[in-house]
Amino acid sequence: MFSEKVLPAMTMNGFELDAPLVAVEQIMRGGSPRDGIPSIDHPEFVMAADARHLKADDSVLGLVYDNEVRAYPISILTWHEIVNDKFTGQFAVISYCPLCGTGMVFTLEAPVREFGVSGLLYNSDVLLRQRN
Repeated sequence: MFSEKVLPAMTMNGFELDAPLVAVEQIMRGGSPRDGIPSIDHPEFVMAADARHLKADDSVLGLVYDNEVRAYPISILTWHEIVNDKFTGQFAVISYCPLCGTGMVFTLEAPVREFGVSGLLYNSDVLLRQRN
């Protein structure tokens, strides 16, 4: 039986946390429901000269992978937190946590192709959820 302190995290947003790597009582509700912050699943890119929605001093998370160059504007990542992208056949998830200001990129092995926002936090960091 779980204690009252642990039970809320176990049932938040429809997740069952079996054998987590962090203490369950440290996982907190972030405020949004599962996928309440929509990920970008089919990103569209424009050439830098055509990016009229950006200012010269806007920050981006830049990525070079397999000779492909991408820039993910922080102003967009702040509202979506996750971008599911693909580089010459390799799936990748780009994650940005506006609470801690950290961006990360993970390459994914098949059949994992897509992540979403769980609506849960650990140490004020966004927790991703695998959607497939």
